[in-house]
Amino acid sequence: MQGAWTVSVKSKNAAFAQRFVIAGADSGNGTYAGDVTTPAVFVTGDNWRIQIQNNPGGGFIDSADQIKFPTASGGQYEFDIESNDAGADEDFNDLILTCSTPITATDFIVYGSATSYSGLCFFPCRRDWLIIDSWAALARALAYPPIRKAIETLYPERVRVKPIPQPDPPPFVPMMIPLDENRPIPPRRVQVIRLPSENMGRERARAAEAAEQRFRVRTAAITDIRASAALAIDRVAIGSILDRVIPICTTQTLAGFPISFEEYDRTGTELGGGAYSGTGNRENLGQTVTDRNGNYIFRFTRSIAQFIEESSIDVGPGENEVVQSMPDLIAKVLDAMAPGGVAFESAPYWNVPVFKRIDLCFPKPARMGCQGGRNIQSLGAIRLGISDTVFDSDGRITCTDMSLSDVPQARCAAWAGKVRLFGCFIGSEAAVTQYTIRHRRKVGMGFSAWEFYQEGMFLQKIGFVQPQQIGPFDRNLEVVNGGGMIAAKAYDNIEQNLAWAASDWFLKAVINTAGGSPAYAPSPGTVQFQIQGYDAAGNFIVGATDTVTMYIDNTIPDLDLPSVQMGAQTGGDCALFSLAGEPDPAVLTVLFKAVQNRGFLGSYSLTVRKGNIGGFPITSTTGPMGETSGRLSGTYTHGSAVNCGQLFGTRPPDEPLADAADYVTAYIIPDSGNWLSPDQPFCTFSVNVGATMRRTNGYNSAEDSFGPVQYLLGIQQ
Repeated sequence: MQGAWTVSVKSKNAAFAQRFVIAGADSGNGTYAGDVTTPAVFVTGDNWRIQIQNNPGGGFIDSADQIKFPTASGGQYEFDIESNDAGADEDFNDLILTCSTPITATDFIVYGSATSYSGLCFFPCRRDWLIIDSWAALARALAYPPIRKAIETLYPERVRVKPIPQPDPPPFVPMMIPLDENRPIPPRRVQVIRLPSENMGRERARAAEAAEQRFRVRTAAITDIRASAALAIDRVAIGSILDRVIPICTTQTLAGFPISFEEYDRTGTELGGGAYSGTGNRENLGQTVTDRNGNYIFRFTRSIAQFIEESSIDVGPGENEVVQSMPDLIAKVLDAMAPGGVAFESAPYWNVPVFKRIDLCFPKPARMGCQGGRNIQSLGAIRLGISDTVFDSDGRITCTDMSLSDVPQARCAAWAGKVRLFGCFIGSEAAVTQYTIRHRRKVGMGFSAWEFYQEGMFLQKIGFVQPQQIGPFDRNLEVVNGGGMIAAKAYDNIEQNLAWAASDWFLKAVINTAGGSPAYAPSPGTVQFQIQGYDAAGNFIVGATDTVTMYIDNTIPDLDLPSVQMGAQTGGDCALFSLAGEPDPAVLTVLFKAVQNRGFLGSYSLTVRKGNIGGFPITSTTGPMGETSGRLSGTYTHGSAVNCGQLFGTRPPDEPLADAADYVTAYIIPDSGNWLSPDQPFCTFSVNVGATMRRTNGYNSAEDSFGPVQYLLGIQQ
């Protein structure tokens, strides 16, 4: 909750005793009886919280609750908080509170539902804009020429690297392509507030400021300071693409997620009709948390001083009026473990009035709930303990779970990057107040000694702008197999703790597989992680333990293409080959390497591109002395998930013709005809070697791409 609200009991329909607790406020904190006779409570504070509780007989416990959307009536904003206690019914009417506050000219109420999407979702959120809000969405959009042209027109600096641009620092700033307007940003609107005249005395001025809710409010259009930019966007073509795309899209509510809001000031270019850049000034307005249904209510205030804008003053005859643009809002999904603490941010919602419903929509955040089964629930989006998830003895992962569109499909893959470990202490979560994570590496046929994992964990606590630490803390804990207490590195277990964002309840660790401090994965190989739960006294809870074995590999394929020849003609920095005197077709001799020494290649290939034509089909042939050509490509063939196969690339046993340094010689010719057609005196070519690698962080496709390494040359008649 934000700002000043009056909290009253609307109704009670329960046999159990009810109460509500207000905390974190400047005034109004306390515990109040859940009865209709309880006097209304006036609460103030920038950010505070309220929790309904019930007593089924053994003491008060938290009730499940949900909010209703606010209404404006009789000079008041009002909304209800409904609750469901521990009784057998599920009706959310056991205790209902009503929160109310006066309608003013300077208090804004924004509310709505927050959802996430995953899969092939081109148009999941807004109908008047094509919103590109992630790198995955950008990669999909660039595959369609009309959309790519629009992106290159509006955002040339962000797509200057082809075929896919390099990422900006996270979070991804959304791109906005207008679909039903002639300009990227709509006409500016303003809120006009009638202020007292200049000759009013100081006391009278202060009284007027205290009565802001009585000021007259209207809206007016402002003419831009610049003409709208002429944009060559084929909206009809883009619309037809979106109409033809069959969405393979999964949506779900964002329940218990912290969401912050910023007020955005448009840049001069944007005010003049330019595309949204996200580089304007921003003001942090605060944060809220969604309820069990993904619904939220957020309140913020703009002071009289904040309504003054130098370039936007509208003065009527005999009046003083201070003009301020209605705020443009950006919403952010907070994630304490993401870079900068933000998982995703929305595109702006322009010209938001004082009372507005805004349904928010984001790519699916990296969060998993507690599904039952084992204590370690998932690694990223890959669920553990189900038949579709199989580990071999060294920790290679095979995932064939297709229950959700964002679960990566892996085949005997390694783990790499930052892996989020989600877990819950099933059946004993109330007793487990703290936990440890230990790790050990496979050495020869055995394992090293267990060591404590001790990477810092900072998660989102309700009412705090900055993430708060949950560990590791130095604690004395019971040795699992008896023998008294030992010094340990422990983390607080925040499961079901309403003081923390529900979206963080089950995130136990973010494992940086590239190392750690102290190092737990300094080189490729097998590492075990074990989680164990303890009560407040430091005693081990029987059954609150689980272990996962992971094969970690952060190396990349070794790709090289040092030389290309045509007969006796050698290449070089500026390779130029002549077809004169060569057989038809001429043979290119290519020396190349594509190797991953632990066998995690998904594929590798030697390819050729010609001029601006693109891919140029080739085939292998024999060498000038009848030599056998090395293979031009290889693809991993999956067999058993328990006894994993491997693909090493251009080295034995996959390539018996490789030399001692794993290079192979390939003799290539065009699939048909010669390198140049009779009407082509010259053309440029590139010989390329690239590869994919089977590895995942629990979210990506488990097929990382590498290369291509290129050799550029020219061929003339």
